[in-house]
Amino acid sequence: MRVPLIASVALSVPFAVMAFVTSFASFGSPQQQQKYPWQSGDAPCNEAMTFCWYDVEVVSDPEVTAYGNRWTTQDKDEKGFEWITEVRCVKVSKLCILARNQKVIIGTQTNIDLYRIEEWGKVQIRATGESHFPKGRECEVDTLMLNRVEGSVSMLLAPGPAAATKTCVGIIGKPKTVVYKLEVGPPKF
Repeated sequence: MRVPLIASVALSVPFAVMAFVTSFASFGSPQQQQKYPWQSGDAPCNEAMTFCWYDVEVVSDPEVTAYGNRWTTQDKDEKGFEWITEVRCVKVSKLCILARNQKVIIGTQTNIDLYRIEEWGKVQIRATGESHFPKGRECEVDTLMLNRVEGSVSMLLAPGPAAATKTCVGIIGKPKTVVYKLEVGPPKF
């Protein structure tokens, strides 16, 4: 809204002063968003629009969205997850939502998991999953990590404080840390 005010003031002054005033109107304007290898053109998304990072350079309420079909791991003892997934992180809400559709014995099941944002930086978001167990008694602590440079989403499953208890070992087995990475891409049904 500064431009109309400057323009109205500029009408009553000589052209040289108007050029000087207009140069200050652009001073302090937002810098252009840094370009990342996964971006398509000047858009904040990849070409398929399956990974988008809308930061303050683009919107007033930053958010990130990602879509994929499979979570893979380099851990040879663990299997990946065949989940149609959407991840959405909203800075103002300090919340990431992971919605997933997975095959079960008699069809499919949709789950929605909530993650509280612990860190929102220029290149990384880190969010911790909600647990059914009281704080300090979790069997497992799940963490989502979104990386702007890579255009990636990872999920870290780590033993919680109570991982070695009989109850937790009965639920999740032997405690171990596993990292899964979302294969970003359009949903396949």
